[in-house]
Amino acid sequence: MNQDLNAYPNFIQNRENINPRNLNNMGQNVNANADALPDFMQDKEFRSEDNAETGSNSRPMDFVRGIIDEDNFMRGATSMHLYETVADIVHIKMLRNNTFVTVTDSKGNVKLSGSAGCLKDIKSGGQKFSRYAEEATAEVVGRRARALGLKSVVMKVNGFTHFRRKRQAILSWREGLTADSRGDRSPIVFVEDTTRKPHNGCRLPKKRRI
Repeated sequence: MNQDLNAYPNFIQNRENINPRNLNNMGQNVNANADALPDFMQDKEFRSEDNAETGSNSRPMDFVRGIIDEDNFMRGATSMHLYETVADIVHIKMLRNNTFVTVTDSKGNVKLSGSAGCLKDIKSGGQKFSRYAEEATAEVVGRRARALGLKSVVMKVNGFTHFRRKRQAILSWREGLTADSRGDRSPIVFVEDTTRKPHNGCRLPKKRRI
């Protein structure tokens, strides 16, 4: 039996002399002297995983998450910086029976305003809330805004209607502002829909009992 044991490596021959109390120390010695292990135990992936746990050769996940969060923050900060540096804001409020267009600066001071009632060819009544009234009001205010020398504006639309009608009002205002200009650059740098939508809404009527 002793002759057969001599054919095995030393760590197998000494299996009977292993003390359970010294297992931790043995593990530390194996990690410290990894080059002394046999070839089949010298695994590079084993070393890389051990180093990943200790954080010696790999970046922690917190560092990677920090980079991602910083990138998202910089993108949001860039858009907010562009939003704040724009000098003028155009508010288009589309109600059921009227349309209001107001041009203000970044502090909220009114520079120019107009409504559907200011148009001469639109009479009071049902013509105020027509589609033509919305587009005509936006175009007239856009023409008046040429004298202000607006180069870049932020559009804020408000109203419980389809965005298609809001889009037509925005395009009409832009056409009124850039009707005689030859530049291809659009003065609108940002569009925001400021319509407030209820999370739950009003209480529905009770169902009819039959």
